[in-house]
Amino acid sequence: MLDYETQRQIELFLFEEARLLDAGKFAEWLKLYEPQGIYWMPSQSGQTDPLNVASIVYEDHAILSIRVQRLLEARALVLTPMPRTTHLVSNIEAQEAEGGDFTATAAFICVEHQADKQKIFSGQHTYQLARKDDSFRIKMKRVALLNSDGVHSPMAVPL
Repeated sequence: MLDYETQRQIELFLFEEARLLDAGKFAEWLKLYEPQGIYWMPSQSGQTDPLNVASIVYEDHAILSIRVQRLLEARALVLTPMPRTTHLVSNIEAQEAEGGDFTATAAFICVEHQADKQKIFSGQHTYQLARKDDSFRIKMKRVALLNSDGVHSPMAVPL
């Protein structure tokens, strides 16, 4: 079990990530990732292999950078109007991992609104976090959608 201060720092870090996404500050959000960071959304419940089993999303830092550029590009017609989101993050549990890193899990709900359409996503985030100065960096974020085996349209804003 983590000490209260470290647990609270991790909670505040995850809340900050949600705030940056909701505010459309995608370049700042990307800075939360390690240069080798991965954003992964499995296509199956309990999926452990992101490379040999198809995933909804599996993006390394370079591809995440392209996603952020696209989100920030005003001419992206598919994103007109720009999607707006509200991320709710709760039930955060963190523990120390090997090498001084941390693992954290959190329940989430994300409501995405664009034009006259609204989508609701829910599930569990699992993070591998590295300590960076007085904060953290994301080594991997796994987004396990409750309906991962469903049919999904493209998701512009990360969950």
